[in-house]
Amino acid sequence: MEQYIFQGGKEISEDELVSHMASLCQLENVGVLLGAGSSVGAGGKTMEQVWESAQCRFPDIAKELARLNIIDSQNADNNEINVELIIDQVNQFLVVHRKNPKKDNSDIEILEKALLCLYQSVTEAAMLIDVEKFGAEAVGKGTEFDFHRELFEKLISNRQPGQSAPMLFTTNYDLSLEWAAEEIGIQLINGFSGIHTRTFQPQNFDLSFRNVKASGEARFGHYHAYLHKLHGSLSWTQSKEGETRELPAAMVKELYLKPLLAGQAIYDEQFLIYPGANKYHHTIGFVYGELFRRFSEYLSQPQTVLFVNGYGFGDYHINRILMGALLNPSLHIVIFYPELGTISAGQDKQTEAQKCVAKLKSMSLNQITIVGGADKAYFNSFVTRLPRPVLFPKDSTRELAKAIGELAESNRTI
Repeated sequence: MEQYIFQGGKEISEDELVSHMASLCQLENVGVLLGAGSSVGAGGKTMEQVWESAQCRFPDIAKELARLNIIDSQNADNNEINVELIIDQVNQFLVVHRKNPKKDNSDIEILEKALLCLYQSVTEAAMLIDVEKFGAEAVGKGTEFDFHRELFEKLISNRQPGQSAPMLFTTNYDLSLEWAAEEIGIQLINGFSGIHTRTFQPQNFDLSFRNVKASGEARFGHYHAYLHKLHGSLSWTQSKEGETRELPAAMVKELYLKPLLAGQAIYDEQFLIYPGANKYHHTIGFVYGELFRRFSEYLSQPQTVLFVNGYGFGDYHINRILMGALLNPSLHIVIFYPELGTISAGQDKQTEAQKCVAKLKSMSLNQITIVGGADKAYFNSFVTRLPRPVLFPKDSTRELAKAIGELAESNRTI
């Protein structure tokens, strides 16, 4: 498929893109926004695939939700369906129906069945791997996480003394980033702290790691990255006291994943806590408010770049933040959008997400670079284009080990 690369509304070459990305990685602040597409290669699903999975579990879900005016029957089979929004609306409908005894109880049963089905589909997609393997040791070693590990290695190794650690923002619930970072020894600061009970403390985002035994510039090297899970996580739960906690993957599997997939409606006290609905107005609203505040704050800083990959522009709140952030003259945004070639059709035929991307492209700002072309804009292509530091060329460690091995075999001395 043809590749599309635009900067400032004008088409640029692949070499120009790679050179531009290398320059951007030297800015003071480097961050990444990842969506569902970034986890597809690791076993995840897009929002459209999650909806298809829900329809397989409950074949009449689209018809029933359309009957209750929760979704538009005309959009039930296309990619405009936002499962997160549907879950939010189903929750709200349940609150109304349960408080009104005059409502038909059969509708409550249908809504509860639909809610369970949707949670099961989202959870299964976010697990990435088989439930029995979930929570096992060294999950991050798997080849499906090769590019996630490479992402961390490249982002951190490109940081210079005195520059901030990489910022990662994601709308995904999965643990791909946590597993990859853990495998290569990178500390992730995600807002939670504690040994036995990990609770959310926003001041953790203001902390960092450094080697106190190193001297000179080496003392200020980076051993960590910041992770902001804007829509929650498989490993989050809410305690009876209202605290948001992070649990080990193995515990999540036994307490929530297996029971949920077996059909138990445990989501009222569970891990996938969505922004919106009734939960948002309680203590969890504080967590999401803090994460989005820090996302906006990051984009307002001088000399900042945000690489966007796997995000389908289906979240109105994030789109608004990105648009508003462009008022920062030193902000650069590089968007990888595989379907870029499809937004050339008339405005009336575009989805809301496509309209947002089309608007960003039409603004013709040099701050905005958009890459399309199907697989040429996928997560692996994005990570491959990120530069490696000049002092540590690709496979240098392997080449050095190979050379030492050859010297040893020939009985030479070094």
